[in-house]
Amino acid sequence: MVNTQKKDIVSSVSDILKNAQNFALIQFEKTTHKDLETLRKDLKKKDAQLQVVKNTLFEKAVNKLSEEKAEYREVREKFFPLKDKSAVIMFKGDWIDGLKTYFSQAKDNESFSFKFGLIEDNAYDAEGLKKLSQLPGKDELVAKLIGSMKNPMARTTRALTFNMQKLVYVLNQKAQQG
Repeated sequence: MVNTQKKDIVSSVSDILKNAQNFALIQFEKTTHKDLETLRKDLKKKDAQLQVVKNTLFEKAVNKLSEEKAEYREVREKFFPLKDKSAVIMFKGDWIDGLKTYFSQAKDNESFSFKFGLIEDNAYDAEGLKKLSQLPGKDELVAKLIGSMKNPMARTTRALTFNMQKLVYVLNQKAQQG
């Protein structure tokens, strides 16, 4: 007989995964409660949610979702069966900010590591998630784009006004001498 509490947890996890669409499964070993709560708070600021989950219940939730979507079948085939303690990070908003936040915490705390993730309907292993988390964010890319568009105009303006400014400087020096 199946435990109704476990059924509820599986349906809850599958609903969360369905609504979040982007998630990363992480591994944590010998982590203090304080570190987990710090990570949870930091992720919440970035519109992401951390939930510790049993591997078997997570697998059942993904199996349930794999009936509807091919991405979850790919996750099931590549990464199951799961081992070690797991937690899932669900990204509601911009997923890159949440990934960066987790990656910065994982660099400082060796007990955290990526397992795999599903981002923009693509399955990524631990290395793929590390690479994604090191990419610049959307705001940073926009700033770089604007800066690169502004830079040629600023250089052209400077080049056109340079000789005039130099002449004014020389005339000021002569006026002060004489």
